[in-house]
Amino acid sequence: MAKSMRKVLAVLGTLVLLVALAGTMAGTSSAANLTGGNTTYVINGEETTFSYDPVVRKDGLLLPVEVFQRLGITVDGTLGKNVTLTKGTDVTAIVTVGTTTASLNTKPYLVATAPLRLNGRVFLPADILKEFGVDVAQDGNMVVIRNYAEGVDSAKNLSDADYAALKNTRWFTTAAKADTSIYLTTDFTILTPALLNAANLGLSYGMRARMLTLLQTNTLIYVRVQNLATKTGSLVTSGLYLVDSQGNQYDTPTVLDIGNGLVSGKLAPNSARAGILSFPKIQSTAAALSLFYDNNNSNLGVFGVTN
Repeated sequence: MAKSMRKVLAVLGTLVLLVALAGTMAGTSSAANLTGGNTTYVINGEETTFSYDPVVRKDGLLLPVEVFQRLGITVDGTLGKNVTLTKGTDVTAIVTVGTTTASLNTKPYLVATAPLRLNGRVFLPADILKEFGVDVAQDGNMVVIRNYAEGVDSAKNLSDADYAALKNTRWFTTAAKADTSIYLTTDFTILTPALLNAANLGLSYGMRARMLTLLQTNTLIYVRVQNLATKTGSLVTSGLYLVDSQGNQYDTPTVLDIGNGLVSGKLAPNSARAGILSFPKIQSTAAALSLFYDNNNSNLGVFGVTN
């Protein structure tokens, strides 16, 4: 082969390689990148298949539209740049192909991974599914999906009077001592499915779905803390424990973040925060349940009916 011809082929080969690398860096893809059949999807314990495999990016996972639809989410606008995801009247999210900027129920929102279009097919960020009550985990060639929102009704808008009647004897307000010398004004509400379904509680759809599932195996207490003092302090939740009327003790609560930071975190003066404490499931059918704080063995208050 002539030396000049070999030089031309070498240059062409380099150009092809550079184009391929540029395409990969820009997030574009050839038909070879649009694959299917290599991934096992497991939804609520059952294996299923979809036409396309997920797209793995360094900042997260992108799933084909069909996964969202299988989970009961309506997907509109896949032919354009903006894609709308809806779940009844509870959740409306708008994501945009090529950017992490999105909106959730008309409020600004950021997804971990920008939606991507491959050969006319749209792939959507898996992390937004948490707002729909769905958790996603990838393990090799398996994507495990847990849909907590299956069968969850829409939240009910109750009047203040109806909400107060629903809480009834399931709540109390107390001055709980912080990790400093100050006291925090604290509302404790032991949760039931009816209370979790009340829009007045302010839980997102995704969080409500998870809590309704968790309530089957745990005792949940909604906590709202206000710091009316002049210095910072935090509620020491590790010191809280429950005692039923038969003397059984339930301690070591798990602190659950409902979207505004842990309720056990530092609280600045004139600020408030809410969260949920998860205790082991109450086994007795006691009509009353006391909440204690072990730093001074004080009874903070008593809930009424717990079953």
